[in-house]
Amino acid sequence: MENLEWLRERMQDHNLRSAPMGRSEGVLRFPSASRSAGTKAGDAALELVYRAAEVVRDIEDRASENEKYAKTIAEKAVEKLQFAERRIQELETERRTAERFLKEAAEKIRAIEEDLKLERTRVAAAETQLHHIELRASEAEALAKESETALARIEEAIRTQLLRQRHSGLERSTAVA
Repeated sequence: MENLEWLRERMQDHNLRSAPMGRSEGVLRFPSASRSAGTKAGDAALELVYRAAEVVRDIEDRASENEKYAKTIAEKAVEKLQFAERRIQELETERRTAERFLKEAAEKIRAIEEDLKLERTRVAAAETQLHHIELRASEAEALAKESETALARIEEAIRTQLLRQRHSGLERSTAVA
């Protein structure tokens, strides 16, 4: 700690002394000083600078590792996102296909319903026609029975007339004889 305070003071003193000299190409120029009195202090400061540089390198290394890790995670996330987008597109295509099939099926069902209505109308008309035919058949049967009855009466009348004529012709022929 003492070394850090000494280094801070030394750097402030140095900055004040070197201010007029300025910086050139990112390098700070130190005024020339004798190496006698401050050698130990300078060595300690130099050691602190090396340690600080090492800490900075470690931080940079960790930052680089973290950056690589973050890039890897980001790349995997992008891959997953691209896969998800492809899957969404596939599902959208499947949905559109299913909707098209459903629409076609609905149209077929509507056509079948129309055909069914038409067939029901035809069946109803056929049933009505059948009913009329049955009525006519019943009427024809009744007329046929009446005709049979009338024919039977006519036959009976003819027989009766023929028998009477025969019977009266016999009586006349026996009366003449």
